[in-house]
Amino acid sequence: MIMTHIFTFLLFVLMCRSSNAAFTGTLPTGLHSYAQNAIINNHNNVLNSDPNYSGGIYTVPAGQAGTYLVSVTMMSGDDSTHTTLMKNGAIYVWLYTGEKYEMATQTVSMTLVVGDQIRVQMTNKASTLFDVYNTFTVAKIESP
Repeated sequence: MIMTHIFTFLLFVLMCRSSNAAFTGTLPTGLHSYAQNAIINNHNNVLNSDPNYSGGIYTVPAGQAGTYLVSVTMMSGDDSTHTTLMKNGAIYVWLYTGEKYEMATQTVSMTLVVGDQIRVQMTNKASTLFDVYNTFTVAKIESP
């Protein structure tokens, strides 16, 4: 199921002619605990690296303002989980799972300017995420 989300996103990026600003990472294997409001900062199984992703935060570099496609997929661990995609410290979209080992995905387009920061954050309460099923992808899309 998760591979379907990743392949769909990658196909979309290829169809839209992605620029060189792109990042995809997954959590490492196992169960990961996060405090309330913690940044999910260990998407360190990198499928596509970008030096502008660091410590769980993607920062738009000089010369890369524009429209971005951003996708977050999460799988809860031991209980229900809320995460959010944040833009400059404000909630952009929510992800929620009602029970353990459920999945949620949000894929959105965002207009970003130089210096904007986006991240995935644990919300509402401390919780857990499970395994490599948690992905964070950021890609700038060029218009034809």
